[in-house]
Amino acid sequence: MIFEPLMESAGRGELILADGGFCHWHLRRDGQLTIREIIVLPGQQRGGIGTAMLERLKDTPGAMCIFAKCPADLPANGWYAARGFADEGTETTRSGRELRLWRMSL
Repeated sequence: MIFEPLMESAGRGELILADGGFCHWHLRRDGQLTIREIIVLPGQQRGGIGTAMLERLKDTPGAMCIFAKCPADLPANGWYAARGFADEGTETTRSGRELRLWRMSL
C-alpha cells in the first residue's frame, strides 16, 4: 500500500503538496534526487504547478542532479525536455512498459 511510503517520505520532508498537484521524491546519499511521482491534476497542467515544484526541488540542499522516469507514451516527456532535462534513453519494466529516463544536473 502506498500510504506507508508516503508517510515516511513526508516525515523526511520529501513530499511537496501544492494546490493542484504533489511531488514525491527522494534524495540519495550520492546527491541524486529522484522524482518518484509528480502529479498535476487535469486542467491544471498549464498553470505552472509542476514547474514551481521543480524549482523547489532544485533548491534541495545536497542535491547534485534530479532524475526521473516517465512512461514513454505520456506527453509529460515534453515537459522534462522543455525544462532542460537530458534524455538518457529508455528502460522496459517487467510488465513491458517503456520508460524514458531523464536527468538534470544542478
